Amino acid sequence: MLHTLEELELHAMQLADDDKARLVLHLLESMEPAGSSDVEDAWRQEAESRLDAVQSRAAQTTSAADVFAKLDRRFP
Repeated sequence: MLHTLEELELHAMQLADDDKARLVLHLLESMEPAGSSDVEDAWRQEAESRLDAVQSRAAQTTSAADVFAKLDRRFP
């Protein structure tokens, strides 16, 4: 059994990335106030919709380099 936060952190850092993400999600969900599931569901659906649009190439995307170049021109 883990006895300290430091031990827990050490073990968590050794997890695979997918497992780390799942752990983070569970921890964040455990901190949410009751009744926030509707908002969470709406955001999850929006995120999935946007990801689907990007993966299917239905969404217009811009590279980070282009975004930063545009910002540099606008805010020198």
